[in-house]
Amino acid sequence: MRDNFKIISIVNQKGGVGKTTTAINLGTALAAIDKKILLIDLDPQGNLSTGIGVTEKQRKISVYDLIIQDSSIHQTIQETRIPNLKIIPSNINLSGIEFELATDEDRTNKLNNKINDLKEEYDFVLIDCPPSLGILTVNSLVASDSVLVPLQCEFYALEGLAQLLRTIEKIKDNLNPNLFL
Repeated sequence: MRDNFKIISIVNQKGGVGKTTTAINLGTALAAIDKKILLIDLDPQGNLSTGIGVTEKQRKISVYDLIIQDSSIHQTIQETRIPNLKIIPSNINLSGIEFELATDEDRTNKLNNKINDLKEEYDFVLIDCPPSLGILTVNSLVASDSVLVPLQCEFYALEGLAQLLRTIEKIKDNLNPNLFL
């Protein structure tokens, strides 16, 4: 196992705060210093996938297939034009996942169960979360070692941060005691 393997969720329930931009810039910067990076696009809008150069046509197998269709994680990983940087893209199929996982007893561990196979291959896994605190974000937090919260300096953003911190504490208490903020 790599000594410094880290899984980082990039989270904020507010849209437009820089989650995707942070994932792209942090991922490419780490790749530039010879770290092995995997980006996971958990947002149904797929902006991380687009931003890293993965077209709609290239997203036939996506994170949706990983979580719902039980595809192996290696089937869903795609190369990018950036050396040392790979991605599991998203597509619109991900938008209905809340309903599809509603009765699944293991719904909060779907991503965690798959990521464990990557510890030998990557230094960092960066997960770009959707702008909500739904099942996709919970899956990301359960699988992660730490959380990065991009934040705008405004009143409503700080108000939302309090709610996010409560959610993270609940996940630490019930699902992932090793999560670091």
